[in-house]
Amino acid sequence: MGIGFVFPGQGSQVVGMGRDLYENHAGVRAIWDEAEALLSIPIKTVCFEGPETELKQTQLAQLGIFLVSASWLTVLADQGLEPTVVAGHSLGELTAYYAAGVYDLETALAVIAYRGEAMAAAHPSEDSAMSAVMGIDESVLDSVIAPIDNVVIANYNSPNQWVISGTKSAVGAGEAALKLAGAKRVVPLPVSGAFHSPLMAAAAEKFEQYLADIPFNDAEFPIILNRTAESEFEADALRQNLSKQVQSSVLWTHSVHGMADQVDAIYEVGPGKVLTSLVKKIAPELSVQNCMELASL
Repeated sequence: MGIGFVFPGQGSQVVGMGRDLYENHAGVRAIWDEAEALLSIPIKTVCFEGPETELKQTQLAQLGIFLVSASWLTVLADQGLEPTVVAGHSLGELTAYYAAGVYDLETALAVIAYRGEAMAAAHPSEDSAMSAVMGIDESVLDSVIAPIDNVVIANYNSPNQWVISGTKSAVGAGEAALKLAGAKRVVPLPVSGAFHSPLMAAAAEKFEQYLADIPFNDAEFPIILNRTAESEFEADALRQNLSKQVQSSVLWTHSVHGMADQVDAIYEVGPGKVLTSLVKKIAPELSVQNCMELASL
């Protein structure tokens, strides 16, 4: 069939990411140099040298992860590797738009930066929480979380891993209830917001207004959307999706199943191996590789 590209989200950042690509590929150098000029921040230094505490800052991490994914897209294109379908996890969905020609590098950087700022301001960080949940039946998870106000299932990451998101007290109540219901692990995540939950409603409204004036193109190949797990091409639908995405669940398991119907191989394009691991759990019949593995071929 074809090849699917998937793009990671926040949490995949690591000091040193992108440096080898920058030093060894002229096309990659052009991307980073343009980005640094547009952003007016030392994004190369932060990503290539750290410190880690600075790279963990949401806006810097997201911009850096996007730039590493964009760099790998350039390298893979030079090797003749092009996707037939794409998807991205949370932030990675904005990278998927870039990969599919929905917008250019300058627009991508501006959209990512604005999205991060809007999400950070949507709800007080001190009253926000997210926790990973593992080792429980999804139907039990649904039944436990549904009656608790102000907490939702934000990410359906794999058949055995989810993330809940909401106010600090509600997530705490959810954690306790899930442990009583038999969850093997419930792990609080080091995040600054209740992302992909209704607490992002203010961010969604601001982002919608901002995106109204941003030029979007139809996608060159299908993008499987986080919130629907369905393919989309059309520019206006893609624009409308981005603002809704920030307060909607990431249906990653469903998205990968949808991609598996269209491809026989999936490449994780960006730093780290988080999605590689998840995809192998969701669709073990597929050939799955990340960029570091591809670089050794």
